[in-house]
Amino acid sequence: MNKDAEIAVIVITYNGKRHLKECFNALLEQTYKNFKIYLIDNASSDGSSSFVRANFPGVKIIRFEQNYGFAEGYNRAIKRVNSKYIVLLNDDTRVDLKWLEELMTAMNKDSNILAAGSKILFYNHPNLVQHAGGKLTLIGAGIDIGFGDEDCPAYDEPKNVGTVCGCGMIVNKEFFERLGGFDDQYFAYLEDVDLCWRGWLQGYKTIYVPSSILYHKFGGSWGARYSHNRIYYGTKNRFANIVKNLSTENLFLAIYSSVITDFVKLISFLLRKQPDNVSSMLKAYYQTFRLLPNNLRIRFDLQGRRSLSDKDLVNLGLFSRLPESLREFRRLQKVTLPLH
Repeated sequence: MNKDAEIAVIVITYNGKRHLKECFNALLEQTYKNFKIYLIDNASSDGSSSFVRANFPGVKIIRFEQNYGFAEGYNRAIKRVNSKYIVLLNDDTRVDLKWLEELMTAMNKDSNILAAGSKILFYNHPNLVQHAGGKLTLIGAGIDIGFGDEDCPAYDEPKNVGTVCGCGMIVNKEFFERLGGFDDQYFAYLEDVDLCWRGWLQGYKTIYVPSSILYHKFGGSWGARYSHNRIYYGTKNRFANIVKNLSTENLFLAIYSSVITDFVKLISFLLRKQPDNVSSMLKAYYQTFRLLPNNLRIRFDLQGRRSLSDKDLVNLGLFSRLPESLREFRRLQKVTLPLH
């Protein structure tokens, strides 16, 4: 690893010691060599930092005394790193030998790329797609293209996408900082969608690189799709994305659609006697109202500088129309996977 590396690969962890050996071993075997590895330790109590010091002495550790989550944790760490490109990587992953080389090859093809993302396959089911790029949606979330499908040539086409997954993505540090980085208020979930969305609105690109492959233990950090944390942060952050990034002509339809979607989920949680899930969603709505003045201030600034309209995003294939989003929502209800 080169101390003056053009690339910094930053692995983030919170009590993820059990994942780190495999994650770092795979990084050390990369065909691309001009990079340095960092570990962000978000105040782990499981000895993650000590384990890395003992077993991977070339890794630089950035340890925080509190858990700043994904968004603010990365923001704080990236300020300390001087590399031109920053790679974000979850601890519960294993990367392919040419993973980093392929990301860099793609970034070098276009000087206007903000972010490039990998093809993500399920760790224990490597024949199944977890993420083949993503689309933006009216309700503020992102659609993971191909989620749960068999991997096939249809997912081998590099292309512009609305968003890529922060589980394994490379960003141009200069562009990242121009955009203000991740929004600290998100903590975790959908901060990657928000970053890419803001990037497109301000003239940058996000691309999907299918030749860059990683395997992810989906749910390895915070559990399955309907864990309490996912419900809370996902709901709160979806509304932030709506308020900040959508044009006025679509804003009220988006809020209406999101409320209806959440109401259906809420009824489902009640019928299944899941009071903790109900509580998480209500807490998210409370925080949405509390954060509304701040998000409106961000919106005022961002909307005044946008270079693409919502219609442009749709025409470029980056934004999912409402009928497509509804079909995907219904499809996902039928997807059952052994997630770990």
